[in-house]
Amino acid sequence: MRTISGISILFILVLFCSGMPFREQKVLITIGEESRLYLKGYSNVRNFTCTYDRELLAEAVPVVFYREGKRLLFKKAGLLLENRGFDCGGRGINRDFHGLLKTDEYPEIKLVLKEIIPEKENIHARVSMTIGGEQRDYTVPVTLENGRALKCSGILPLNIRDFGLQPPKKMLGIIVVDEKIDIYFDLFLQVADAG
Repeated sequence: MRTISGISILFILVLFCSGMPFREQKVLITIGEESRLYLKGYSNVRNFTCTYDRELLAEAVPVVFYREGKRLLFKKAGLLLENRGFDCGGRGINRDFHGLLKTDEYPEIKLVLKEIIPEKENIHARVSMTIGGEQRDYTVPVTLENGRALKCSGILPLNIRDFGLQPPKKMLGIIVVDEKIDIYFDLFLQVADAG
């Protein structure tokens, strides 16, 4: 399945489309090899990092959007991240991670980019995220840099309880995982006209 961070697509399009006369636009977004997507989790004993497999971000993703004033509104910018694409560094922690996300029942995290909102020197993306069958909306600040490819970076803090998930406890409750996680994205994006 094609995957990418919905947040990064929004920000790339803001720069790509600024100044264009506006109608519905169709583009293809490709994520460069040097890109990274990972999450950090915390516990009372040890923090952990789960890195997303870069190979699962290789295919170009079609995106459809239009402009309304300064905002970009998206009609088609839905992406799926396969839960099993995350590696937390060991078999046991991967098993716990997939148990937490209910991977057997809900094998993907769904990201839908709804809107990009430029505000003076800041850019915000409004995204919808579905984890474990529960959907929540977030507004995320994003940093953009131009270069060989458009670089889109940011952090999305989440509370897993917002998705009806319970932080796991291990060793009779001695090890407790925090309900807060941070999703980091540092993506190098290339945009092509889809016609």
